[in-house]
Amino acid sequence: MRVSDRIVLGTRGSELARAQTQLVESALRNAAPDLLVEVKIISTRGDEKSGREEPVDQWAGRKGLFTSAIERALLDGKIHVAVHSAKDLPSDARAGLKIVTALPRAAVEDVLVTKGDAGLESVRLGGTVATGSVRRQNQLRWVRPDLNVPELRGNVPTRLRKLKENAWDGVILARAGLERLGFDCARGQISFDGETLGVAVLSRAEFLPAGGQGIIALQVRADDGETRAMLDKL
Repeated sequence: MRVSDRIVLGTRGSELARAQTQLVESALRNAAPDLLVEVKIISTRGDEKSGREEPVDQWAGRKGLFTSAIERALLDGKIHVAVHSAKDLPSDARAGLKIVTALPRAAVEDVLVTKGDAGLESVRLGGTVATGSVRRQNQLRWVRPDLNVPELRGNVPTRLRKLKENAWDGVILARAGLERLGFDCARGQISFDGETLGVAVLSRAEFLPAGGQGIIALQVRADDGETRAMLDKL
């Protein structure tokens, strides 16, 4: 079957990855109403590690953990398009593959989600704010050196659940991820599992976002002109 009739998208299985892939599906169907769009869920090394409590220096921040398995499926011809969070991609493109387009960028900021009042200034002296990002850890320690900053792993719902279950004051997450899951960060609070949590958008002057944050990148085989032509319609 030609790409003009059917296209297979490859993505991770997390709730956020599925939500982002649904945005790609919608864009494709708007561009080509008769196109059959299929989704193939691919487990990545990062997904396998997300539930483990491993020291940050063993694997945090290593690019490709959430993308390499999807790229292999793309190279093997099992999918036509790899759907990535751009911030997860390595700086060096994988041979034989090409990022050809991206959906409109979402909000780029990080947000602080708290059990109490919203805002970093509301976190008690010597409090605890968790994050699994080395970038966020260092920025947080620069602004609030008094805080404890434990390791945090898992998808967005898992991280919010860990905030509820642990004696933490807050966690730092990407605004784009929360909003793509239906949470309205602009309201200053969200409801999760029956509990109201405070949400504050962090200043980009103090918390510089990751490169590519908020971008859904679409990757194809470099020699697949038919798929690229389809994505050019987005």
